[in-house]
Amino acid sequence: MKVYTHYNTIAGTDYGYRWRTLLQFGTSWDIIGSVVMMNPGSANYKHADHHPEDDHRLLSILHTFDNEHSLYEPWFEFGSDPTLGFVAELFAEKYHVNGNKDLNGVIQVFNLFYLKEPDPEKGIALNAEFNLDDINDSIFTQDIKALAAPVYLGFGRLARNSTFRKKAEQFFERARALGTGYLNPQFDANSFAHPRSLMLFRKNTPQSKLLRLQFCHNAIECEAISKELEKDDKILAIQNRLIAQTGMNWWLHAGWDLGITFNENGNKIGIESWFGRKGVEDDDAFHIYITVWNKAHYEPYREELSRRYPDAPIKDFGLKNRLYLCLPPVMSEDTDVITDSLRLYFNQLKEITDRKVAS
Repeated sequence: MKVYTHYNTIAGTDYGYRWRTLLQFGTSWDIIGSVVMMNPGSANYKHADHHPEDDHRLLSILHTFDNEHSLYEPWFEFGSDPTLGFVAELFAEKYHVNGNKDLNGVIQVFNLFYLKEPDPEKGIALNAEFNLDDINDSIFTQDIKALAAPVYLGFGRLARNSTFRKKAEQFFERARALGTGYLNPQFDANSFAHPRSLMLFRKNTPQSKLLRLQFCHNAIECEAISKELEKDDKILAIQNRLIAQTGMNWWLHAGWDLGITFNENGNKIGIESWFGRKGVEDDDAFHIYITVWNKAHYEPYREELSRRYPDAPIKDFGLKNRLYLCLPPVMSEDTDVITDSLRLYFNQLKEITDRKVAS
């Protein structure tokens, strides 16, 4: 991901305002989405000398995102920050659900105000101190025109702030006019969760899972959302049964990856499992893997695992230090069938690891 933006410093201060920010992925410059948040955070100049872009070919592309008010403003390459990374994750999730492997194009980043400050509350105070309302209003007028679907609105609590509510409402109405179907028609019925909350702090809460599904499917309700929520209920039921039946700590990562680990302090190995995901496995099977988080840890088990599962392929799925022994998937969504299969593999792997530890 590359980050390009306009940035203006505020004379006599260490502050500035960042606007018309673009997140560019792959080789395409087509717009693949827009996000509206609070204000720019910690992302800063990519280059130590803060030089503006001067490559004529690149500038000719960047200028296509300009209007008559910004055409002569310099463009800068910025580094990323955690929030921009979460925006990328959110849109990647949406595009995976819709059958696309990787992001390829531009996500536009808009804000309710443009002072660059990681702490929104401090940013609000500085915004007033520097009297940036006219600048914010001018940028906002152009941003509302440039908004393009799919749109995620993530301005969080600023949606209810008396200073910024009107702008939030205008972004909301424009997003709905562009066909954004995941939003409740009643403005105040929406949480407008910030991407940092949605993808990190509250990622695995039922509310965040539902909101991500709604954004991914561009709907408040649909069959695909209901099916995914049913899978969530099923995997929780499977987890609880396995804990009760084995007396061991089965964990659930990110709400969909069910697993258990053995030999935590040695050659760590475990089981991971999940329902097939659209854009990844693209099936309705339940996938089960014996996995290691360090490739070297697989070696003590390799010979015995090869004898027990001679037809199971080993893959790394493009991950640097992981290996997955791909066990036969369960071709059923029946929780009893899945639980029985996982308990069988659990007993087999526990037998192997107990023997290795004992020796």
